[in-house]
Amino acid sequence: MTFERYFQAVDYLQQRLWHELPIVPVERALQHRVRRVLEHFGDPHRRFPVIHVAGSAGKGSTAAMTAAILRQAGLRVGLYTSPHLQTFIERINVDGELIAPERFADLVLGVDPLVRRMHIDVLDRVGYGRPSLVEVAFAAGMRHFADTACDVAVVEAGLGGRTDYTNVFEHAPVRVITNVEYEHRERLGWSLESIAREKAAIVHPGETLVSGVTGVRAGAIVAARAAETSTRLWRAGREVRLRDGGTTFAVEGPWGVAGGLRVASAGEHQRRNAALAAAAAYAFAGATGRAMREEDVRCGLASVRLPGRMERVQERPAVLLDGAHNPVEARCLARALRDLDRPKRSRLIFVCGILADKDQAPMVRALAGVADRAIVTQPPLAERTGDPAGVIGLFARRLGEGSVAFEASPQAALALALSQARAADTVCVTGSMFLVGALRERWVPELRILERRSSEL
Repeated sequence: MTFERYFQAVDYLQQRLWHELPIVPVERALQHRVRRVLEHFGDPHRRFPVIHVAGSAGKGSTAAMTAAILRQAGLRVGLYTSPHLQTFIERINVDGELIAPERFADLVLGVDPLVRRMHIDVLDRVGYGRPSLVEVAFAAGMRHFADTACDVAVVEAGLGGRTDYTNVFEHAPVRVITNVEYEHRERLGWSLESIAREKAAIVHPGETLVSGVTGVRAGAIVAARAAETSTRLWRAGREVRLRDGGTTFAVEGPWGVAGGLRVASAGEHQRRNAALAAAAAYAFAGATGRAMREEDVRCGLASVRLPGRMERVQERPAVLLDGAHNPVEARCLARALRDLDRPKRSRLIFVCGILADKDQAPMVRALAGVADRAIVTQPPLAERTGDPAGVIGLFARRLGEGSVAFEASPQAALALALSQARAADTVCVTGSMFLVGALRERWVPELRILERRSSEL
């Protein structure tokens, strides 16, 4: 199959709605634009309850784990995540099956008459201009969830919360904030308190908020928002506790204890994400009168596979793909790699590309702490790559110039890393979801995803 109409829709999103940016900035448009697109689709976001997941890191993993638990409990579950790794249909998932490419194309291309009207309106100084790529893709996902009669949707927020295009749910039984770290400060503010306020703005009265925020300052902001909105607050380390049992772990909370839990993805951070997901699932069950068994949590978490997150795609040399793209995720990745069971005297070689608008210095500091070599490259997003000299210099100061190389092409960088790696070594691709997605194509072609409607290996 050629999927010609699907790729036409992708071109429409990427050229018309991304590179030709909306005239009115999101800070002023807020959710007005996306609400008009949702209205065009019949306000589908009002036709199912939602678990809304925000945070600085781990929100995609937490959302996927939550959806898996709910699905195991017998619910029909929509999962919306963003961005995608390789192809747009990965954003829209119902019960583990991605939206059909043809269906996605119909929804996206069918919006064009509305897009044209919205664009003309703003030229006449009416409205907020045409929608962006993420606004149209999100609205299409909500329509698909409504059309497929989902019992619940788990929705990953984009950037922040207050101004985010997903902040359209007047009431959600459960909201989740995974954590608050420095990120996107040009949009969210320069202090942790400001970033926390932006993220906590998704919380509305009478809901349950599951919070993984552990910092004192950010935690106080989140707690204040919960009190202001009379929202029940379940906090990691307090109402929700993670109990490490070695090969398995348990999560204890107001519902009781769920034990004997495992997650396929390596890293202590994924256990923390799993604890938040379990709490969100139990909170949803309590709010909606659904049954939730310990077995549902155990089997749901065990079933989750997370493409692009400590994903092993090759052996000898081992190749891991991880889309860590901010400091907190880089630190989590470094800890997971440090704990990885690797042969003695084996080396860890990074293929790393970090976008110019990310906090590069703390990311490199975390990664260089476990690296033996680094091949620096440029993620395939020309308008945001910047000058790679900064990243090269940061790695060189920590590893030595002889242990750092540069290849502008991601494919050439991967080829160089593989040529330098011995059979026992590990190559890790990281720094950007765009980079991971581009190089994952070597092992999981996009056409295979479109044909099988599954992004797993």
